[in-house]
Amino acid sequence: IASAAPFIGWTHTLSQPDPYFVTPLLMAASMFWQAKVTPTTADPNWERTVKADVVALDQVITYNRLGAVNPAGMIYALRRDVRAIDSAGGITAGNVRLKAYKRPRPLVLRMNAGDCLQISFQNLLDPTRVHEDQPITRYASIHAVGLQLVNSIASDGSFVGVNASSLVAPGNSAVYTLYAEKEGNHLLYSTAATTGGEGDGGQISVGLLGSVHVEPEGLQWYSFQL
Repeated sequence: IASAAPFIGWTHTLSQPDPYFVTPLLMAASMFWQAKVTPTTADPNWERTVKADVVALDQVITYNRLGAVNPAGMIYALRRDVRAIDSAGGITAGNVRLKAYKRPRPLVLRMNAGDCLQISFQNLLDPTRVHEDQPITRYASIHAVGLQLVNSIASDGSFVGVNASSLVAPGNSAVYTLYAEKEGNHLLYSTAATTGGEGDGGQISVGLLGSVHVEPEGLQWYSFQL
């Protein structure tokens, strides 16, 4: 598609590269400005702080008694629900699995409206993928859709635009702090690999996902994980 009239001053058509690189510079400047003016912190006057100690690990997932399994499984779990494969090596990246009486399943956390959720997260995935159907990247994170970030963008569990990365390398840890203004259900997942692996579904398709249930304000519940 050709255009004889100038688009805006220095460039005649959007189908051709900007000869003076003005457009890319303007886009970068606008992204930087938007990141600065966008609020990233929640109301600090929350009712209480609920804490969760969560890890990511490689875990074979058995689907049924007929033997259908996913050997490329990757899941979230509470730290108290995992053990070392080799006790001499301790709970380290690549040397961890669920305890025998626990079943692999999506992680479900609970909090009330008005609460702050502080997730201490450690990536215990093996530094080298354990199955060819897994995504190549071994970084992981926890990103909770729809919950407000507390303190900074570092609680987003992502690596987007000009923001600093809040993804976690194998063996490393991070703290994500989130605020729930009202009740509802919020998907949580790792944004380190949203595509790739078997089925091209990234880390979600192999099991690295869960949910945060936000209950009504003041509700009493007795199981942190459903």
